[in-house]
Amino acid sequence: MVFGSPYSDVYPKGVWDSLKKSRRGKDMFAPVFSVLNASRIYDHVLKHSKGYWMFSVLGGCVSCYALGTVCDNVWKKVNKGRLYIDLPYKYPEEDD
Repeated sequence: MVFGSPYSDVYPKGVWDSLKKSRRGKDMFAPVFSVLNASRIYDHVLKHSKGYWMFSVLGGCVSCYALGTVCDNVWKKVNKGRLYIDLPYKYPEEDD
């Protein structure tokens, strides 16, 4: 068998030792990866270039809209009473 082949069980001892030092359970994002692996989103969407492109573009649009909405609402809450929309409208006096 060829070294590095996925069909081979004959690897040097150093390779087996490094595989035993897995980072499983040590990563901060391990729960996120386990959810993504369980959802099989990679197999259905991200594996194909068209699906990956659409996922990236639509995800960017949705996240940009959501972030903009959140920032606008925070801005309005912080500056309540100082914005143009909060000013009372007074009609001009009529001359008879």
